[in-house]
Amino acid sequence: MDIENARTLGVGLITLTSLLGAYYLVLRIREFHMENPDPKLTYVTHAQLDKTRAEIMRTIGESLQDLRSLRAEIREETRSLQKQYARSLSETRELISRNAQNISSLIAQAQIANQRIAELSVKTDRIVMKLKEGE
Repeated sequence: MDIENARTLGVGLITLTSLLGAYYLVLRIREFHMENPDPKLTYVTHAQLDKTRAEIMRTIGESLQDLRSLRAEIREETRSLQKQYARSLSETRELISRNAQNISSLIAQAQIANQRIAELSVKTDRIVMKLKEGE
């Protein structure tokens, strides 16, 4: 019987050793596949995450409001620049028209002056010729 008990005890020990080895192997596999926290990462709580999310949403809202106000300012500046451009364009046209009138007036006056100079030249030539004849 001692041999029978020894066999049973041996089989039990082998079974127990196999089960413990399998359990140890399962624990090692579980440890290998376990999620290990990265020490370089910073973990936050849900409250901190919600606070950060609210701050980001507030910042986005402010940015959108700033963008809308900038668009409105740009529209106003564009309109004022267009009005100023139209005014300066009409003033330029008016100045060009006035300059053209002044130039045509000066051309007419120059023609009249040239005509008078020509007439005076003819008269002085006649006077000079009469003086030469009278001598």
